[in-house]
Amino acid sequence: MVSLMNDGVDDTLCGIVNSFVSLFYLLLYIIILRVIYTRRDRFNIPVYKQLFNMGLNDCLQLSMHFVGGICVIFQIDMPNDLNKIFGAFLTTAWSTWVAFSLSISMNRFMTFCFPTYCMDVYSKRNLRLQIAFCWFVMFTPLVLYLSPLCAVRFNRFNFAWSYDRTLSYVNVFKMADLVWTTVMMASSFINYGLIVIRMKALKISSKSIKNGNQEVRVCIQAVCLCVYTTAVQLHWYFKSYYMPVSRWSNFLSNLLGILNCTTNPTLCLTLNLSIQTAFIEFVTGRKMRETTTVVTVTTVMPSHALRSSRLR
Repeated sequence: MVSLMNDGVDDTLCGIVNSFVSLFYLLLYIIILRVIYTRRDRFNIPVYKQLFNMGLNDCLQLSMHFVGGICVIFQIDMPNDLNKIFGAFLTTAWSTWVAFSLSISMNRFMTFCFPTYCMDVYSKRNLRLQIAFCWFVMFTPLVLYLSPLCAVRFNRFNFAWSYDRTLSYVNVFKMADLVWTTVMMASSFINYGLIVIRMKALKISSKSIKNGNQEVRVCIQAVCLCVYTTAVQLHWYFKSYYMPVSRWSNFLSNLLGILNCTTNPTLCLTLNLSIQTAFIEFVTGRKMRETTTVVTVTTVMPSHALRSSRLR
């Protein structure tokens, strides 16, 4: 174990943690994505296609974090151009991840609040357009991050990917990233808030949710992702106000970013029983008994509306 700066921070240990967590969840994620992709009869609702593409995005970010951990372990620096390219992909992948988060929240909003229009809004053609737009969000700023205007590079002494402060437009890009993420996540929270109001209006009981309806569980999974991602984003931008200036702080902040990419597979294997069952079947090669649950939604009509319908 080595501390390169003689400050009590074990560089080798930090590199091992980053690379191990990234690689472990990357392999886990690949299995989950394979299960979702190959078992379309079980995962055929539109939100799973969105989760699948979000998973591809997470895998891209985990790959970049794994490379950073390897650089720390072996005390090597990436070539400058390669470092810039990897940093550009990592940063723009984050912007795309946020777009997918909003897209999933819109899906949940339509599913619970306007179910009669959901199939039209999420037809095959419309769903492909929505997914294509989310990926477009990545490739548009990617050109700017690859230009001389801005750069994000990995500093192995700080264990983190960060903006190159020697470039003049770095503050503009940081502010644009903050505004984009804030708007996207705030919109997602609004959607989930409207879903809660709708569920209360339709009197969907907590017992129904606990029984494991697929749509409800995916909604809870998406809410958890949204909450954790928002917390990580706020930490990244305001950590200087409450975190001590040390390499341990940098390591922790980078680790929180890595864990953000691991939240979705963790929820898939703990909260989402459909994916959990399919995952176990894939790993063990044995078919598990499936249980089917039904969520009953009762709409309570106001008395004057009821009288009006009788008159007709």
